Amino acid sequence: MENKLHSIPYLGNGIGFKPELKSFIFLNRDKIDFIEVIAEHYIDVPCIKLRELELLRQHFTIIPHAINLSLGSAQGIDKTYVKKLAKLVEYIDPPYWSAHISYTQAHGLDVGHLSPIVYNSEFLEILSKNISEIQSSISKPLILENITNHAELAGKEFTDADFLNTLCEKTGVGLLLDITNLFINSRNFSFDPYSFIEHLNLEKIVQCHYVGCEDQRNQLTDTHSRKTQVEIFSLIAFLLERHVPKGILLERDERFNDHGEIVSDLLMAKELLEKIKV
Repeated sequence: MENKLHSIPYLGNGIGFKPELKSFIFLNRDKIDFIEVIAEHYIDVPCIKLRELELLRQHFTIIPHAINLSLGSAQGIDKTYVKKLAKLVEYIDPPYWSAHISYTQAHGLDVGHLSPIVYNSEFLEILSKNISEIQSSISKPLILENITNHAELAGKEFTDADFLNTLCEKTGVGLLLDITNLFINSRNFSFDPYSFIEHLNLEKIVQCHYVGCEDQRNQLTDTHSRKTQVEIFSLIAFLLERHVPKGILLERDERFNDHGEIVSDLLMAKELLEKIKV
Protein backbone atom coordinates (compact mmCIF):
# COMPACT_ATOMS: atom_id res chain seq x y z
CA MET A 1 0.00 0.00 0.00
CA GLU A 2 2.95 2.31 0.70
CA ASN A 3 4.04 2.19 -2.96
CA LYS A 4 0.47 2.92 -4.00
CA LEU A 5 0.45 6.07 -1.85
CA HIS A 6 3.68 7.27 -3.46
CA SER A 7 2.28 6.72 -6.95
CA ILE A 8 -0.79 8.93 -6.39
CA PRO A 9 -0.64 11.91 -8.77
CA TYR A 10 -0.75 15.51 -7.63
CA LEU A 11 -4.33 16.80 -7.87
CA GLY A 12 -4.14 20.39 -6.60
CA ASN A 13 -7.10 22.52 -5.49
CA GLY A 14 -10.45 20.83 -4.89
CA ILE A 15 -13.98 21.27 -3.63
CA GLY A 16 -16.58 18.89 -2.25
CA PHE A 17 -19.41 18.40 -4.75
CA LYS A 18 -22.96 19.21 -3.78
CA PRO A 19 -25.83 19.45 -6.32
CA GLU A 20 -26.42 23.03 -5.15
CA LEU A 21 -22.88 23.87 -6.28
CA LYS A 22 -22.95 22.16 -9.68
CA SER A 23 -23.31 25.35 -11.75
CA PHE A 24 -20.81 27.16 -9.53
CA ILE A 25 -18.23 24.41 -9.98
CA PHE A 26 -18.50 24.39 -13.77
CA LEU A 27 -18.36 28.20 -13.90
CA ASN A 28 -15.23 28.24 -11.74
CA ARG A 29 -13.20 25.47 -13.34
CA ASP A 30 -10.13 27.74 -13.43
CA LYS A 31 -10.04 27.50 -9.63
CA ILE A 32 -10.98 23.82 -9.23
CA ASP A 33 -8.72 20.91 -10.16
CA PHE A 34 -10.64 18.00 -8.65
CA ILE A 35 -13.81 17.22 -6.71
CA GLU A 36 -14.87 14.91 -3.91
CA VAL A 37 -18.24 13.18 -3.82
CA ILE A 38 -20.01 11.53 -0.89
CA ALA A 39 -20.01 7.86 -1.85
CA GLU A 40 -23.41 7.17 -0.30
CA HIS A 41 -25.01 9.76 -2.60
CA TYR A 42 -24.35 7.41 -5.54
CA ILE A 43 -25.19 4.02 -4.01
CA ASP A 44 -28.70 2.61 -4.59
CA VAL A 45 -29.81 5.78 -6.38
CA PRO A 46 -32.03 6.53 -9.41
CA CYS A 47 -30.56 6.85 -12.89
CA ILE A 48 -30.56 10.65 -12.77
CA LYS A 49 -27.95 10.58 -9.98
CA LEU A 50 -25.78 8.18 -11.97
CA ARG A 51 -26.00 10.49 -14.99
CA GLU A 52 -24.87 13.33 -12.73
CA LEU A 53 -21.89 11.25 -11.63
CA GLU A 54 -21.00 10.42 -15.22
CA LEU A 55 -21.08 14.12 -16.16
CA LEU A 56 -18.73 14.93 -13.31
CA ARG A 57 -16.48 12.01 -14.24
CA GLN A 58 -16.11 13.38 -17.76
CA HIS A 59 -14.75 16.71 -16.52
CA PHE A 60 -13.02 16.14 -13.17
CA THR A 61 -10.91 13.71 -11.23
CA ILE A 62 -13.33 12.43 -8.59
CA ILE A 63 -12.44 11.22 -5.09
CA PRO A 64 -15.15 9.10 -3.38
CA HIS A 65 -15.53 9.97 0.31
CA ALA A 66 -17.37 7.30 2.36
CA ILE A 67 -19.44 8.31 5.38
CA ASN A 68 -21.02 5.06 6.61
CA LEU A 69 -18.10 2.62 6.46
CA SER A 70 -17.85 2.61 10.29
CA LEU A 71 -14.30 1.30 10.47
CA GLY A 72 -14.32 1.71 14.25
CA SER A 73 -17.17 -0.76 14.80
CA ALA A 74 -16.23 -3.83 16.82
CA GLN A 75 -19.06 -5.71 15.08
CA GLY A 76 -17.13 -5.44 11.81
CA ILE A 77 -18.07 -3.77 8.56
CA ASP A 78 -21.26 -4.30 6.58
CA LYS A 79 -20.30 -6.69 3.77
CA THR A 80 -23.31 -5.80 1.62
CA TYR A 81 -22.46 -2.12 1.86
CA VAL A 82 -18.81 -2.84 1.07
CA LYS A 83 -19.76 -4.67 -2.14
CA LYS A 84 -21.76 -1.65 -3.30
CA LEU A 85 -18.98 0.74 -2.29
CA ALA A 86 -16.41 -1.38 -4.13
CA LYS A 87 -18.53 -1.29 -7.28
CA LEU A 88 -18.78 2.51 -7.08
CA VAL A 89 -15.03 2.96 -6.53
CA GLU A 90 -14.33 0.65 -9.46
CA TYR A 91 -16.62 2.71 -11.70
CA ILE A 92 -15.15 6.07 -10.70
CA ASP A 93 -11.59 4.67 -10.90
CA PRO A 94 -10.07 7.33 -8.59
CA PRO A 95 -6.39 7.59 -7.65
CA TYR A 96 -7.52 6.92 -4.05
CA TRP A 97 -10.64 7.06 -1.89
CA SER A 98 -11.32 8.15 1.68
CA ALA A 99 -13.28 7.38 4.85
CA HIS A 100 -13.23 8.40 8.53
CA ILE A 101 -11.53 7.24 11.70
CA SER A 102 -14.83 6.78 13.49
CA TYR A 103 -17.85 4.53 13.87
CA THR A 104 -21.43 5.12 12.75
CA GLN A 105 -22.89 1.78 13.87
CA ALA A 106 -22.92 0.02 17.23
CA HIS A 107 -24.71 -3.18 18.31
CA GLY A 108 -26.47 -3.27 14.95
CA LEU A 109 -27.85 0.25 15.31
CA ASP A 110 -27.09 3.33 13.21
CA VAL A 111 -25.66 6.00 15.51
CA GLY A 112 -26.63 8.75 13.05
CA HIS A 113 -23.33 10.64 12.99
CA LEU A 114 -19.57 10.18 12.93
CA SER A 115 -18.64 9.10 16.46
CA PRO A 116 -15.06 9.32 17.77
CA ILE A 117 -13.14 6.26 18.86
CA VAL A 118 -10.80 6.02 21.84
CA TYR A 119 -7.16 6.20 20.80
CA ASN A 120 -6.06 2.97 22.47
CA SER A 121 -4.73 -0.50 21.53
CA GLU A 122 -8.17 -2.09 21.41
CA PHE A 123 -9.50 0.35 18.84
CA LEU A 124 -6.23 0.17 16.91
CA GLU A 125 -6.81 -3.57 16.47
CA ILE A 126 -10.48 -3.08 15.52
CA LEU A 127 -9.55 -0.50 12.91
CA SER A 128 -6.70 -2.61 11.57
CA LYS A 129 -8.91 -5.69 11.17
CA ASN A 130 -11.67 -3.75 9.41
CA ILE A 131 -9.20 -1.91 7.18
CA SER A 132 -7.56 -5.19 6.17
CA GLU A 133 -10.96 -6.56 5.19
CA ILE A 134 -11.88 -3.49 3.16
CA GLN A 135 -8.48 -3.50 1.43
CA SER A 136 -9.13 -7.06 0.25
CA SER A 137 -12.29 -5.81 -1.50
CA ILE A 138 -11.13 -2.39 -2.76
CA SER A 139 -7.64 -2.24 -4.23
CA LYS A 140 -7.46 1.54 -4.59
CA PRO A 141 -5.42 3.27 -1.85
CA LEU A 142 -7.47 4.24 1.21
CA ILE A 143 -6.87 7.41 3.21
CA LEU A 144 -8.54 8.13 6.55
CA GLU A 145 -9.78 11.39 8.05
CA ASN A 146 -9.46 12.69 11.61
CA ILE A 147 -12.77 13.89 13.06
CA THR A 148 -13.76 16.30 15.83
CA ASN A 149 -14.36 15.34 19.46
CA HIS A 150 -16.62 17.22 21.84
CA ALA A 151 -15.73 15.42 25.08
CA GLU A 152 -12.67 13.83 26.63
CA LEU A 153 -12.82 10.05 26.15
CA ALA A 154 -11.64 7.71 28.91
CA GLY A 155 -9.10 4.98 28.19
CA LYS A 156 -6.82 6.91 25.88
CA GLU A 157 -3.36 5.33 25.47
CA PHE A 158 -1.89 7.30 22.54
CA THR A 159 -1.53 10.96 21.78
CA ASP A 160 -3.66 11.87 18.76
CA ALA A 161 -0.63 12.26 16.49
CA ASP A 162 0.96 9.01 17.69
CA PHE A 163 -2.26 7.09 17.09
CA LEU A 164 -2.56 8.39 13.53
CA ASN A 165 1.09 7.59 12.85
CA THR A 166 0.75 4.08 14.26
CA LEU A 167 -2.47 3.38 12.37
CA CYS A 168 -0.94 4.47 9.06
CA GLU A 169 2.21 2.43 9.67
CA LYS A 170 0.32 -0.69 10.74
CA THR A 171 -2.25 -0.70 7.93
CA GLY A 172 -0.58 1.12 5.04
CA VAL A 173 -3.37 3.68 4.76
CA GLY A 174 -2.72 7.35 4.08
CA LEU A 175 -4.05 10.31 6.02
CA LEU A 176 -6.73 12.79 5.07
CA LEU A 177 -5.78 15.56 7.49
CA ASP A 178 -8.82 17.72 8.14
CA ILE A 179 -7.19 21.01 9.12
CA THR A 180 -10.46 22.47 10.38
CA ASN A 181 -11.11 19.46 12.61
CA LEU A 182 -7.58 19.77 13.94
CA PHE A 183 -8.09 23.48 14.64
CA ILE A 184 -11.42 22.83 16.37
CA ASN A 185 -10.00 20.10 18.59
CA SER A 186 -6.97 22.22 19.46
CA ARG A 187 -9.20 25.06 20.65
CA ASN A 188 -11.73 22.87 22.45
CA PHE A 189 -9.06 20.81 24.24
CA SER A 190 -6.28 23.41 24.54
CA PHE A 191 -3.38 21.91 22.62
CA ASP A 192 -0.98 23.34 20.02
CA PRO A 193 -2.07 22.41 16.47
CA TYR A 194 1.34 23.36 15.05
CA SER A 195 3.07 20.92 17.38
CA PHE A 196 0.49 18.31 16.37
CA ILE A 197 1.43 18.73 12.70
CA GLU A 198 5.13 18.55 13.53
CA HIS A 199 4.61 15.22 15.31
CA LEU A 200 2.78 13.62 12.38
CA ASN A 201 4.51 11.44 9.81
CA LEU A 202 3.91 14.05 7.13
CA GLU A 203 4.67 11.70 4.25
CA LYS A 204 1.43 9.87 5.05
CA ILE A 205 -0.70 12.97 4.44
CA VAL A 206 -2.30 12.52 1.02
CA GLN A 207 -5.07 15.12 1.19
CA CYS A 208 -6.39 17.91 3.41
CA HIS A 209 -9.87 19.22 4.11
CA TYR A 210 -10.65 22.74 5.25
CA VAL A 211 -13.65 25.05 5.76
CA GLY A 212 -14.79 27.65 8.26
CA CYS A 213 -16.16 26.66 11.67
CA GLU A 214 -18.53 28.27 14.18
CA ASP A 215 -18.45 29.10 17.88
CA GLN A 216 -21.55 27.57 19.45
CA ARG A 217 -21.97 27.93 23.21
CA ASN A 218 -18.24 28.55 23.72
CA GLN A 219 -17.24 25.47 21.75
CA LEU A 220 -16.08 25.40 18.14
CA THR A 221 -18.20 23.22 15.85
CA ASP A 222 -17.56 21.92 12.33
CA THR A 223 -20.73 23.13 10.59
CA HIS A 224 -18.97 23.32 7.18
CA SER A 225 -20.88 26.50 6.48
CA ARG A 226 -18.60 29.50 7.03
CA LYS A 227 -15.73 31.35 5.44
CA THR A 228 -12.45 29.73 6.43
CA GLN A 229 -10.75 31.49 9.32
CA VAL A 230 -7.30 33.01 8.94
CA GLU A 231 -6.00 30.65 11.64
CA ILE A 232 -6.98 27.64 9.54
CA PHE A 233 -5.22 28.96 6.45
CA SER A 234 -2.17 29.65 8.61
CA LEU A 235 -2.12 25.98 9.60
CA ILE A 236 -2.38 24.97 5.93
CA ALA A 237 0.54 27.26 5.06
CA PHE A 238 2.54 25.79 7.94
CA LEU A 239 1.92 22.27 6.61
CA LEU A 240 2.73 23.21 3.00
CA GLU A 241 6.12 24.55 4.09
CA ARG A 242 6.95 21.03 5.32
CA HIS A 243 4.96 18.71 3.07
CA VAL A 244 2.78 19.08 -0.02
CA PRO A 245 -0.26 16.79 -0.04
CA LYS A 246 -1.67 15.54 -3.33
CA GLY A 247 -4.60 17.89 -2.87
CA ILE A 248 -6.38 20.26 -0.52
CA LEU A 249 -10.15 20.50 -0.65
CA LEU A 250 -12.85 22.87 0.54
CA GLU A 251 -15.77 21.12 2.27
CA ARG A 252 -18.73 23.46 2.01
CA ASP A 253 -22.01 21.85 3.10
CA GLU A 254 -24.32 24.81 3.78
CA ARG A 255 -24.92 28.45 2.72
CA PHE A 256 -24.21 27.57 -0.89
CA ASN A 257 -25.46 30.89 -2.23
CA ASP A 258 -22.62 32.88 -0.71
CA HIS A 259 -20.41 32.45 -3.77
CA GLY A 260 -18.15 35.29 -2.68
CA GLU A 261 -17.03 33.39 0.42
CA ILE A 262 -16.52 30.17 -1.51
CA VAL A 263 -14.50 31.86 -4.25
CA SER A 264 -12.40 33.66 -1.63
CA ASP A 265 -11.56 30.35 0.06
CA LEU A 266 -10.71 28.64 -3.22
CA LEU A 267 -8.48 31.52 -4.32
CA MET A 268 -6.65 31.56 -0.99
CA ALA A 269 -6.00 27.82 -1.21
CA LYS A 270 -4.90 28.16 -4.83
CA GLU A 271 -2.51 30.96 -3.88
CA LEU A 272 -0.97 28.87 -1.09
CA LEU A 273 -0.48 25.92 -3.44
CA GLU A 274 1.04 28.07 -6.18
CA LYS A 275 3.71 29.28 -3.76
CA ILE A 276 4.91 25.70 -3.45
CA LYS A 277 6.82 24.03 -6.25
CA VAL A 278 5.38 20.56 -6.74
